[in-house]
Amino acid sequence: MTGRRYLATLAGLAAVYFVAGRLGLALAFVNRSATAVWAPTGIALAAFLVLGYRFWPGILAGAFFVNLATSGGIAISAGIAIGNTLEGLIGAYVANRFAGGRRAFERPQDVFKFAFFAGVLSTLVSATFGSTSLVAGGRASWAEYRPIWLTWWLGDMVGDFVIAPFLLLWAEGQRPRWNGRRVAEAALLVTSLLAVGGAVFGGRAPGGGSYLCIPILIWAAFRFGPRETAAASLLLSAIAIWGTLRGFGPFAVNSPNESLLRLQAYMGVVTVMVIAIAVVVRRQRTADQINAQLLAELRAQR
Repeated sequence: MTGRRYLATLAGLAAVYFVAGRLGLALAFVNRSATAVWAPTGIALAAFLVLGYRFWPGILAGAFFVNLATSGGIAISAGIAIGNTLEGLIGAYVANRFAGGRRAFERPQDVFKFAFFAGVLSTLVSATFGSTSLVAGGRASWAEYRPIWLTWWLGDMVGDFVIAPFLLLWAEGQRPRWNGRRVAEAALLVTSLLAVGGAVFGGRAPGGGSYLCIPILIWAAFRFGPRETAAASLLLSAIAIWGTLRGFGPFAVNSPNESLLRLQAYMGVVTVMVIAIAVVVRRQRTADQINAQLLAELRAQR
């Protein structure tokens, strides 16, 4: 990669991070700099896994400027940006070391390792750096430290659970070849997800009905694959956030931040589970195809 292309990639990465960060901070309730919806964590993790560690300046710049536009303090923004960057670097390192890196979604056990090491553990870094920077800079009190830290950690963690798999799986070079029947089934799946998700998070499902969304995601896992399942989970997450913030759905309570925390915990667990199911189904389907091919070859040799 030439120097000019490298700089252009850095600038693009910083811009994407900044825009996603602004959208996430629009949903900050416990503190202006802490939100339960933080897609940039998943963007940073996917960028480091796909592009490499040397693109850290793009993440650092995006994180710094999005927080500077929010908090207005250079020192606070720098502390938060350092934490966000280290989080992504550590997450990518442990994913590469323990979960197969970009290939984490080829084996079900690696899906859970990815979720634990990259999603649960690395995000502790950003939550600690960020919360401490806010308190040290006078933008929050020590009494607020715990709720800010929890919101920060969960928002970053679910960003790794929902956003990173979607980006990593769709960054794969191989594209599926669908016939007309496959396209029709995909359209039916999306329509069903929109209808059921709209009903559940629009307050029209009986008894909350969060369980009603799970069969559709399992449908995606069994009939399509990890890539499409990750996309379906992301779509459902967007619908759920929209409805929950309007006070609808099974996770809506009086506090908007608590509502989002409950929702994000649900979406994080469900997303990891259905992607793991999709990986199991794909591996079984691949094994069946190999066995069928070997059987055909043996019969041809007789």
